[in-house]
Amino acid sequence: MGRSLSWAVSALVFSAEALYAGQAAHLVRQMPAPGSVSGHVTVVETINRKTAANPVRDLKVYLFTYEATRPFRELQQKCRRAMAHPAADPVRTYQLCDQALAEAYALVPNLPAIATAQTDRDGTFQFDNVSPGREYHLIGIKPAEGGSPIVVVETIKGLYSGGKVRLELSENDPWTGPLVLK
Repeated sequence: MGRSLSWAVSALVFSAEALYAGQAAHLVRQMPAPGSVSGHVTVVETINRKTAANPVRDLKVYLFTYEATRPFRELQQKCRRAMAHPAADPVRTYQLCDQALAEAYALVPNLPAIATAQTDRDGTFQFDNVSPGREYHLIGIKPAEGGSPIVVVETIKGLYSGGKVRLELSENDPWTGPLVLK
């Protein structure tokens, strides 16, 4: 009886181990593979009728969950609404948007970023190990010599398991983007 009990316990342990290993392998297969987000940032300049796209070096780039950038988006909306108003005073609108841009520039480093990077001499950056299936907000900031700071913004949707998102961004794109009122 001792032998058959020992054999039954061994068979039960072996079965439990096989079942656990099968479930663990199934869970590993279901885990989405991280993706990556990379990009290139340029400024388009026209000098003596010649247009050139030059890299934006040393731009601090932040990757956020979309939810984390709500205060930033509120500043964008403030400027968008001012620009969309049919009877807007252009000088007042410029001042309001310039102030909102300065506030956004100061705000971004204080938001909870997932990761940060800095553009290299070619204006490129990269984020690896980004969890797929979420909406992200990418914001790049840099002080500008003698003017308003540079703020580059892009929303990232559709990063799938193991996917790679490649962005071509321009400093010339307005920080407020197209007007979309919700």
